[in-house]
Amino acid sequence: MKLEDLIKNDTGHFYTVEGDQTVSQALQQMSAYGASAVVVMALETPVGIFTERDLVRCQILFPDKRADQVTIDKVMTSKLIVAQPQDSVDAAMAMMIKARIRHLPVVGDKKIIALVSLEDLVKAHVGALTQELHYLKDYISDLQDAAHD
Repeated sequence: MKLEDLIKNDTGHFYTVEGDQTVSQALQQMSAYGASAVVVMALETPVGIFTERDLVRCQILFPDKRADQVTIDKVMTSKLIVAQPQDSVDAAMAMMIKARIRHLPVVGDKKIIALVSLEDLVKAHVGALTQELHYLKDYISDLQDAAHD
């Protein structure tokens, strides 16, 4: 399965914030949408990602400041690792595991078109394996029936 197939199945929604917004504002948005990450934009260009892990970094880097006193651009992950819509789910999973990340922007036409999570990819992978298992069981059953005829 390709990422573009996964995205067509209504997976990969993402939310954005501006880098000059506060960590508190990003957390409010993440909470409102049930998101564990938001893409950080600057003039409609993705410049990073803010995740739950970045919140931990915020607490370490700025222990004496509240979340409404720190801007996203100070604690976001600015090195974006991205995938293409034509990449396979397996390749995307391998990329995420190697990079030790849980969110992967999917870039098409020079812009982010989706944000997939490791959970999204695992669900798709398990679904494909389950489907293959059912196919193999049916195939073996058909072989056994043919052998008895």
